[in-house]
Amino acid sequence: MRIVAGMALDLTLRPNRSFDRRHARWLILAVGALFLLGGLRLLAIGAWPVVPFMVIDVALLAWAFKASYRSGRAFQTVHLDEAALTVRDVSASGTARSTALEPYFARARLEELPADQNRLWVASRGRSVEVGQCLSPPERVAVHGVIDTELARLRGS
Repeated sequence: MRIVAGMALDLTLRPNRSFDRRHARWLILAVGALFLLGGLRLLAIGAWPVVPFMVIDVALLAWAFKASYRSGRAFQTVHLDEAALTVRDVSASGTARSTALEPYFARARLEELPADQNRLWVASRGRSVEVGQCLSPPERVAVHGVIDTELARLRGS
């Protein structure tokens, strides 16, 4: 999350990834090496039909990490100035969708859900947009506070 001070608010919200690419590569190599050793043992005792499934497991693990990092390219920006509150969603494929709201009538609302979950909405004049779907519940609470503070400052409250 990046915040630019002044009369404007500029947030960039990105999904979290638990591993960086380098560590994911090391994990895949370690699992592959472990499966190679196990596969050699299985070949030695004549259980060769198990080995292709071990290769498929490593390939699926690599594919899952690749898909995760591809989906991690998506992001959302929230820009507030005197003219508009703009929420821009950019998908992993690069497709962008923008929603502009009237900033003086805009309100940030944190919707509490069961099991310690929440959703953050920004609404103005009957239109609303969800913000921070890629964030954890505590991060959405923090972003709610930032947006609420900047909207109040813009209105002069």
